[in-house]
Amino acid sequence: MAWRIHLTNQAIPALDILPGKSPLLAVWTQRDRVAYFDLETGTSLGEQTHLLGSVDNRQHPRWAEYIAGLVAPNKAVLPVVNTPLGMVYLTGDGRMRVTQVRAAQLFLEIDGKELQLDAGEAEAFLAVGLDRFLGLIAALDEAGKLHIYQQHIPVGVFDFGLTADEDYQPNIAVAFGGGALFVTDGRRIVLTDSSGKGRKQLDVHYFIRRIACSPNGRYLATSDAETGVLRVYAGADLTITHQRHAIDLVLAATQVQLLADIPPMGTALGPLAVDNQGHVTFAMSGVVCLTDLTQMDELPRPQPLL
Repeated sequence: MAWRIHLTNQAIPALDILPGKSPLLAVWTQRDRVAYFDLETGTSLGEQTHLLGSVDNRQHPRWAEYIAGLVAPNKAVLPVVNTPLGMVYLTGDGRMRVTQVRAAQLFLEIDGKELQLDAGEAEAFLAVGLDRFLGLIAALDEAGKLHIYQQHIPVGVFDFGLTADEDYQPNIAVAFGGGALFVTDGRRIVLTDSSGKGRKQLDVHYFIRRIACSPNGRYLATSDAETGVLRVYAGADLTITHQRHAIDLVLAATQVQLLADIPPMGTALGPLAVDNQGHVTFAMSGVVCLTDLTQMDELPRPQPLL
């Protein structure tokens, strides 16, 4: 199964694979507009527009209505939404959410009660991740230190030697239940658990643009900002298992529309997502591609010498 669709002539800001009885691909074409597609076929299932209106604070009644409406046609709660009042991260049941308002201001809301998380000495959080099942929160600060919270309780601040460089884009991906946290500063990937115990570190030879992990933590996908190569690693030990140029995956995928453009050569990879079944989706400019591991080159696994 592999398909592609040309949605817009502008860059796609975000996309998500939404599990459920009928899995969907949600593609944000604008900050307040999301289009839905059947994961298997690429069939369009309509659009939603989420307008907040003239609301300037999260205590306004309209804010609660807005948040309650962030539900896809398959009843899945949207995981991350870029709102005029901050970036919002939501758990799978929608009962808990984290809002990043300013540089190092994170607010946790559970069942209507809001608390500000203790940022310690951090001046800015450059990347934030939320476990959508148990509510573990991870945030990478400007000094490259990882802050972990179990809901509103600080677990600790951990230094894995990551650096905050304006040339690189730090990312955090969190598996359901917080069993695996993947953090990158663009040149190194760190795998840790919910207690901050480092399990693996991997220095890569390329510039990482985005990372995404499957909900069960089995797969970690990365995109190469310079060459456009997609790579998939085993989440347990960061062993690389599959790779292929994204443009080749686009060309190999079935075109859903009768007429459509392909991304220009050299187009940078945009948002990225992967699910438990090994489906990988990404955007290049205004083109979205849904593929899977069978379409990628499988790499030989290192074997111990006898």
